[in-house]
Amino acid sequence: MTRRKLPQCSRFGCYESPYAGNLCKEHYEEDLAKRRLREEALDLLHRFKVDGTALTKPEIREEYSRLERWWDRACRAVNFNRVDDVLQDEAEYAVEWCIAIATSLVEEERLFRQGISHDPMQKVYRDDVWARFSNLEAGLMSNGVARRV
Repeated sequence: MTRRKLPQCSRFGCYESPYAGNLCKEHYEEDLAKRRLREEALDLLHRFKVDGTALTKPEIREEYSRLERWWDRACRAVNFNRVDDVLQDEAEYAVEWCIAIATSLVEEERLFRQGISHDPMQKVYRDDVWARFSNLEAGLMSNGVARRV
């Protein structure tokens, strides 16, 4: 007689029982927090607000204005299905990069409002994503490799 396998969390290496969406309670809550943060990043990109209030930290406001231009450019290219001169075939990726930067800005703004010093890794992470946009502006692919003509 074969033993029936009990259901378990769908995350690799986790053997807990499923709670919701094939995930254990811990992984489900982790996934839910990530989705909420993404929604808050989109709220920042669309409404210039974090938790219903405009950005307060000057450095974040400055970085946001730079991000807003890329967000607009990427969204126009994707929504109207046209090739942007700079983004070219990477417009869909650029949308996700903008969301990633906005996510980091949301987290840093919240820390600033709480009076907590910022996490230096957030800036390092954003700089890595900004390098992709710099490569595109230089006529390269986002990873820095020359484009084929």
